Amino acid sequence: MLDYFDWSSARGVRESVRRYLLFQRIKEHSKVSRVKLNTLCTLMDSLETDGVNGAIVECGVYRGGAAALMSQRSGGRREVVLFDSFEGLPKPGERDGAQAASNYHEGWCQASEEHVRDIFRRLDVLNDRVRIVKGWFDDTFPVTAMPPIAMLHIDADWYDSVRICLETHYDRVVPGGYIVFDDYGRWEGCTKATDEFLAARGVGPLVPTGPVGHYLRKGR
Repeated sequence: MLDYFDWSSARGVRESVRRYLLFQRIKEHSKVSRVKLNTLCTLMDSLETDGVNGAIVECGVYRGGAAALMSQRSGGRREVVLFDSFEGLPKPGERDGAQAASNYHEGWCQASEEHVRDIFRRLDVLNDRVRIVKGWFDDTFPVTAMPPIAMLHIDADWYDSVRICLETHYDRVVPGGYIVFDDYGRWEGCTKATDEFLAARGVGPLVPTGPVGHYLRKGR
């Protein structure tokens, strides 16, 4: 239990307690596992330590817990762009497989923009650098002005959604920036879309964050 924390030193214990308390504050606002939230903290801290500038972009926001956590780790100084339909997940397609089809139900992962603002407000990172972009990716991506990206968090589940995230935003991720795939290894469509895209670019390998979920750091 909690073996993903660092208990090896006094400094590690202090940081582990800090993270645990943060996870408690956002638990009603995120479906991301604590193992993966812990990885997001570590990656955000790495961006700060290494001086990698750029925005936090999340595709698939739910109630905003993971996004608020990432913003808090950067002291609220980074631009944040959050994409979600706020109508729940779209229906899975043929390339998402039988498991996705059997698990899907209308309104799955549905939340509201106010849920997102609430958790950003609670963590004291709601400011004019936070943009919430409501709508389906196909409609919003082409018309949204985008900054350079330091952290691209893709929590979009299905093949088509993950593929359009990568096709639209991958080239905007700066050298030294991270791309995190929440559902890689969990859903067939996410895994397939990611593998196909990265293979075509000659990029990899991915780093696992636990039983499911992986990330990639772009070369510097």
